Amino acid sequence: MPTIPDMDPDAVVDPESRLPVYVQVAGILAARIRAGHYQYDRPIPSETQIQQEWGVARATARKGIRLLADAGYVETVTGRGSYVVWRNEE
Repeated sequence: MPTIPDMDPDAVVDPESRLPVYVQVAGILAARIRAGHYQYDRPIPSETQIQQEWGVARATARKGIRLLADAGYVETVTGRGSYVVWRNEE
């Protein structure tokens, strides 16, 4: 399974990148979580919102969120969305 790359929270998805798009989506969302854009126990953008923001397929958005969940950044609740579970321990 791919690891989540260290990315800029303001980055945009680059279809020409060597990284798969879903990995870029996960990297940007993880960077935003670490930067405090998305707070603990609060939702991240929905698959539809990710689609609209970066022009990616819904399956790509879903796969990026799944990668975030596998890495311990979010927890997905069926029918409710994905919520930040990562905490900055600084």
